[in-house]
Amino acid sequence: MIPLSRLPLSRAGKILSLSAGEPLKSRLMDLGFVPGSQVIPLFQAPLGDPRAYWVCETVIALRQRDAAGIAVEEA
Repeated sequence: MIPLSRLPLSRAGKILSLSAGEPLKSRLMDLGFVPGSQVIPLFQAPLGDPRAYWVCETVIALRQRDAAGIAVEEA
């Protein structure tokens, strides 16, 4: 189990849990970051933050600190 922020680019992962504060956790779940979903880091900004993730057939950009609260396992 690793944080989503450490999942290598182009490697699929399965979301295990979210440990963010309530407003952020609800928003992430609304965007498709729910336990059991597959997520793939696609792109990274030149300075490393933010990163773009493919989840639920949508590309979502997240800051590293927000992605660090999402636990995943490599698929």
